[in-house]
Amino acid sequence: MDVSPRQELGGVEMSGGAVSVLINQGTINLWFGRNAERSLVSKILLIISSVASTAEHERDVICSFEEISGFESYGYILTSYARRNDKYRAVFLVPFSDPRALEKLIGAICHDLELGETRMTISWKGGRTRMNTLHQELSKLNCFSFSNITYKDV
Repeated sequence: MDVSPRQELGGVEMSGGAVSVLINQGTINLWFGRNAERSLVSKILLIISSVASTAEHERDVICSFEEISGFESYGYILTSYARRNDKYRAVFLVPFSDPRALEKLIGAICHDLELGETRMTISWKGGRTRMNTLHQELSKLNCFSFSNITYKDV
């Protein structure tokens, strides 16, 4: 993918029957359809982790106060919590650099998929090179039927 000096990579969109990925310089937006298998969810998140280990996802969890420390033991980073009736709404950052946190996130996404489709946003620092690398690595999964690369003028 050659980019002229007057154009900058704006985004990469990839979609298939079970998953859709939109890659921008600051975020990666994922949609997993109800029929997405655990192995596909796992492969996608592990690829993102290998390309951008500083990526992170903010996850809201409704749980008991005692369960908060359990999430922290898996590498989730508590950023805030508030009482909500008899439970707590805890907000965690899930660092993609921590394999325990990533495995816990994969399990949580698969649990969410039992109830229906799920969407998530991952924050990252992705320049042109990383966006291109992520696009190439995800393409190797052969699960995308559509790919679109957009450029913006500078």
